[in-house]
Amino acid sequence: MRQNSVADVNFMLQGRDYEEHQAFQQILHRFSTAISQNVADSAGLQLQFSELQQFFQLRVASLELAALNSVDASRVQAIHTEINKQLRLLGMDVMFLQAARQPLTAQKRQVQMRDRLHLLLRYCDTLLHEDQPEPGESR
Repeated sequence: MRQNSVADVNFMLQGRDYEEHQAFQQILHRFSTAISQNVADSAGLQLQFSELQQFFQLRVASLELAALNSVDASRVQAIHTEINKQLRLLGMDVMFLQAARQPLTAQKRQVQMRDRLHLLLRYCDTLLHEDQPEPGESR
């Protein structure tokens, strides 16, 4: 028997709500690429992370979600809370990566950051219904 979770959503974000979540997802993808390519540039990663976090706070978390009923808006807010938590942890990872002196320590941080980004991208997929087939589409 499957348990209900935050990921069990059955609503559809629309208009600006959808666009802002999609833009956030694209920024996450860019940051993920930056982590893979530019680990030596920790100052650049810190700047990109700050922009990512600011975008979420100012443009995504602040959405009113007016097109959703209260139950669905509550579900989105729960996912936003989880995203915010993972962003705070990701920020700590970025700081620890900057402080890492040993290559093995830096590599471990990089792996942890990729895992967090993967989770953040899954939250976005859930909100954007990109992990679910369209009506009438089979998997």
